Amino acid sequence: MSRYTPTERIGVNEVERISLHELGWIFREQPIEDMGIDAHLERVVEGKPDGKLLALQIKTGISHFREKEDSYTYYGKIVHLDYWTGHSLPVVLVAHLPEKKQTLWQIVNESTAERTSKGWKVEIPKFNVFGESSATALAKLFEGTPEQQKFRKLAIDEPLMRHIEQGGKVSLALEEWINKSLGRTPVEVYIYDKSGEEILAKEWFQYYTGFSVAELATALFPWCHPVIDEDFYDENRDDYGEEDWREALMRAIDEDNGISYTEDPDAIYPYTEAAGEVEYYRLELKLNELGKAFLVVSDYIVGK
Repeated sequence: MSRYTPTERIGVNEVERISLHELGWIFREQPIEDMGIDAHLERVVEGKPDGKLLALQIKTGISHFREKEDSYTYYGKIVHLDYWTGHSLPVVLVAHLPEKKQTLWQIVNESTAERTSKGWKVEIPKFNVFGESSATALAKLFEGTPEQQKFRKLAIDEPLMRHIEQGGKVSLALEEWINKSLGRTPVEVYIYDKSGEEILAKEWFQYYTGFSVAELATALFPWCHPVIDEDFYDENRDDYGEEDWREALMRAIDEDNGISYTEDPDAIYPYTEAAGEVEYYRLELKLNELGKAFLVVSDYIVGK
């Protein structure tokens, strides 16, 4: 069954609403095909994203579960349990039950899951309400060493890295508010299929300070080398500040009583602006040495 049926969209939308409005955390849907990770949840502490993540699998509707007095039982296939328990992120199963006006959760690991003769099952207690009342319990699931957190951030972006490795294109849209001390931008990640069709793969809103646009791109995606998306700029660039940016990003050299310029091939500049307040960027993400090395390590781990 398609993951974009109305029923399932209702569940994803409700979990996103609770994540944003009750928990105050960042919800990032994951439309790139995998084995059942619907979204990532990033914790926010005192208004600042802390880079710690959970993976969410969302099931909508009572038909997915068997109700007991104090819990709901979910039955699954072993291939999914092995994938979730081996995932680089903790995996939380979220049950959205419109019929009961309930949204519940349970961590999926070897302690909570029980293997059966035909697959596996997990009990979701009725008191495990996904929302503000369970924020403390959910927050404990984010923990891990700094090294584990770094590995997790690389692992969740592996589908993007694989797409690039296989000759595909990944493009990142960012904005810069040039008169604001606190940076803020929608983050939109697009992938392109073999026919060149653009697909929105990830999106969220990001606050930041002290980063240029290129530095922000590499902070968000440490595995990338960002460059101007030339195809997008050719179609969408206006004449905004072209000479100013060229002067700012080139080095003037006196030569024979004249001036020549050496262009920076990695220069990052906007393709347009709005009212002298917002500059718009579209960057193509290439694999840097970290990204290439991570894919080699990943291949080794899975035995390729």
